[in-house]
Amino acid sequence: MCHPVNRIRHAIKFVRASPTRLDVFKKCVQLSKVASKGLINIDVATRWNSTFLMLDNVEKFERAFEQYALHDPNYKTELEKTGPEPKPDALDQQGPPTQSDWVYVCEFKQFLQHFYDLTNKVSGTKYVTANTFLEEIADVNFLLGEWSDHVICGDDEIFKCMALKMKAKYEKYWGDPEKMNKYIFIAAILDPRTKESHFFKDMIEDTYGCIIGNKILTSSHNEFVSLFGEYKELYGTSSTSELASQARASENASENSLMRSRYNNKRMRSCGEGSTSSNMRTGLDKYLAEDTKELTAEFDLLEWWKLNAARFPVLSKMARDILAIPISTVASESAFSTSGRILDDFRSSLTPVTLQALICTQDWLRSKPINVELDLAELTKLEEGVGALRLDDNGVISID
Repeated sequence: MCHPVNRIRHAIKFVRASPTRLDVFKKCVQLSKVASKGLINIDVATRWNSTFLMLDNVEKFERAFEQYALHDPNYKTELEKTGPEPKPDALDQQGPPTQSDWVYVCEFKQFLQHFYDLTNKVSGTKYVTANTFLEEIADVNFLLGEWSDHVICGDDEIFKCMALKMKAKYEKYWGDPEKMNKYIFIAAILDPRTKESHFFKDMIEDTYGCIIGNKILTSSHNEFVSLFGEYKELYGTSSTSELASQARASENASENSLMRSRYNNKRMRSCGEGSTSSNMRTGLDKYLAEDTKELTAEFDLLEWWKLNAARFPVLSKMARDILAIPISTVASESAFSTSGRILDDFRSSLTPVTLQALICTQDWLRSKPINVELDLAELTKLEEGVGALRLDDNGVISID
């Protein structure tokens, strides 16, 4: 992580190292008139979402840290001893956070905000994620392209290196649409707010260019039609069988000549093919021809398909199967983490048997996802309660 973040991290560690320092910092917060009920929190260095939450929280305490430097003479001295020897480059120097550090971290936090929101959205398990994944890929491409252009034109070496590495990683996984799962495009078409609209076309062309984009549009449409045909064979009503039963009833009612029977069979087959083609048009083309729905946060995709299942019986079954596919089977904690797979940050050297028992137990107990923000608020309350405890000379605990 870059040194401006490290300097802020070390400053937080210093303030939280003792109850006395924390009390002084609380007074500085009051003097600075910071509008925040919580306090500063330290991050887990191997989890970038934790670092983002730390930066998002500490940003509002900039003036409080400036006040604290005036009240504690050891603040600057101790922080200058932390880490390697100071270097000519300001980014490599240790010490308390500087004014440029706060500006730097504010920009860095805003960039992480996009990826924090995207990762949480893709990792969701309580709602459909397949239909919006193509849009998320396009958003990441736009953000990385915009950030790369911004930092390459400047002289910020840390941001420049980070942007280029992230862009290369993106190109490795999502740069070649031929290697992408075709269901990503089909799921987007099954969203009545997207379909094969101008938004769908512009999104693909902006991400992959006009030439490759046109190829993707053609192939995705063909894949969609082909898959619809397969579902039509599985779930569509067979008009041919109905005509056959009618023909058999007619034959039982009266005797026909051999030529007339052959003619009736031929007519039955042609009618069956025409009926299937007509159903294809009325089901698939009707859905694509209808206007797209308005992009609103209240729109419930599954509810829409449930209400329109009678109008699109085959397409609704396609939507049922494809929209049920989760985009990510990896927990968001793993996506946020840059370390190995461990149970938690305090238990990283357990035997397989103990680890299995703990994982099974947590699966039962933690049926709901853990909200990091709520946990931080709860920890802040506990720390305030502990900080209010005092031990007198007789070993008796009292509350301030």
